[in-house]
Amino acid sequence: MMNHPVNNKIKFLLREFRDILILIGISSGATYMFAGNRIFVNYNIYLRSIFYGFCVGWTIWKGNQILGWLLDKKYPWNVKPVFALTVHLGSSILYTIIDIVIVNYLIYKYVFNTNIIDDWNRFLGYALVQFVIALLVTTIFYVKHYFDSWRELVIKEEEFKREALALRYETLKSYVNPHFLFNSLSVLSSLVEKDVAKSQEFIKQLSDTYRYVIEQKDKELVALEVEIDFIRSFINLHKIRHGENLKVDLNIENRNGFIIPLSLQILLENAFKHNIISEEEPLEVKIWRENDYLIVQNKLQVRKTISESNGIGLETISKSYQFFTKQPLVVLKDNGFFTVKIPILYMNEKGSSE
Repeated sequence: MMNHPVNNKIKFLLREFRDILILIGISSGATYMFAGNRIFVNYNIYLRSIFYGFCVGWTIWKGNQILGWLLDKKYPWNVKPVFALTVHLGSSILYTIIDIVIVNYLIYKYVFNTNIIDDWNRFLGYALVQFVIALLVTTIFYVKHYFDSWRELVIKEEEFKREALALRYETLKSYVNPHFLFNSLSVLSSLVEKDVAKSQEFIKQLSDTYRYVIEQKDKELVALEVEIDFIRSFINLHKIRHGENLKVDLNIENRNGFIIPLSLQILLENAFKHNIISEEEPLEVKIWRENDYLIVQNKLQVRKTISESNGIGLETISKSYQFFTKQPLVVLKDNGFFTVKIPILYMNEKGSSE
């Protein structure tokens, strides 16, 4: 592991040395193309011509590399490939024109001891050739980059669709799970005998839960306010079943933003499923907002035996968020608490890596 930085430096120097040799070769070829066998008559002129071509080529090539690196950070290709192509290509053309003028002015003045104004026609001819070559190479490079990024974006969208489908499948599976249906029917059966009004409320909450799952099945994002309204029904459904043995503190004043549909429900479902909920050990769950994160925290009182679970919930939610933001889903397990922080998104973040 210690040698990696050294190896990277060596690889970088080798690439730069390779590029220098390439430019010297191109510059020599271009000089011979314009001057022919005359270059062998006066090697001083030949060397100055090679140096001239090298300086122009090096500043255009490496300058565009640095410019592209800076623009990649501001306008990543995998977000809006067409817009990124336009910005990169336009900026490259502008930079190339400015570079050609400045480098030619300096070379003409300090190497050839003349002024580009005094040798204007020759300068325009050389500048035009330099610009056309640079434009051709840059265009090929950026068009290739565009199609590579477009393909990457398509693949990323397909991956997101698969993850979203897996999340919806996981949610629906929990509602058609025989244990869930059996427990719901058992609760309903006992309520009908004891409290008709409460049994009707239970049916309404159960119906609202299924309706919400169906409504959100094709959505990529849902308003935080809408998800919270659903979660209240979801919590009430479980509180009817567990009574005072389940304590959920939902405290979110700022409801701006969006989250992945059903992600909050999956987190609560995991908390209810994996932890003891009893009169001796009531389960406490807290949900609150902290800046651009929604936090779900529960006391760790893990069941000795839990229903079968493949752990796909958290992993699927995390992968779904990776499509929209670089903010990670945070999972913490310490001090007797299990805490999950999910990013709160905004509409302009869709597909963004910001």
